[in-house]
Amino acid sequence: MIFKKIEAADVENADQLFRTCMADLLAREGFNDNILFEEEVRRLNNAVTESFKESENRFYLALQENQLIGTIALQTPGNMLKSMVDVKPGQYEVACVYVHPSYQRQGAGDFLFQNAIKQLNSLGKTTFYLDAGFSSSQLYWLKKLGEPSLLLEDYWGTGKHHLVWIKSI
Repeated sequence: MIFKKIEAADVENADQLFRTCMADLLAREGFNDNILFEEEVRRLNNAVTESFKESENRFYLALQENQLIGTIALQTPGNMLKSMVDVKPGQYEVACVYVHPSYQRQGAGDFLFQNAIKQLNSLGKTTFYLDAGFSSSQLYWLKKLGEPSLLLEDYWGTGKHHLVWIKSI
């Protein structure tokens, strides 16, 4: 696999990956909501656009045999995260972690995450934040990062929690 920073030529493929991943995720989570689908795809595409405008926001891709298989971003913590925790200035949020359904459970997510941690180290960062609202994402991050730093019970409705990790590197 290859880990690289997104370029303008990758934007269309990234949008297609987001659409594929989001459709799969929402189906697995039991959502049949076109508005949520479009909002999430728009949010992801905005993160890509911000990475071209703001040097503090970095968006990366994983490729296998020239095929885009996943994404991850290091970005300044967003308003939602800031409303949940006291964010240390100058630290990053690990976000936009998506792996094409055909490549899930084959190490692509770990590959993205390990390379993102290397990037954080090279930037001299000591802490990162990560949050998850979808239950399948929460299960992945619970296995990878352990218990969350914060559990917001019923954040998305009864029995639908939101988890936040604050981790030292």
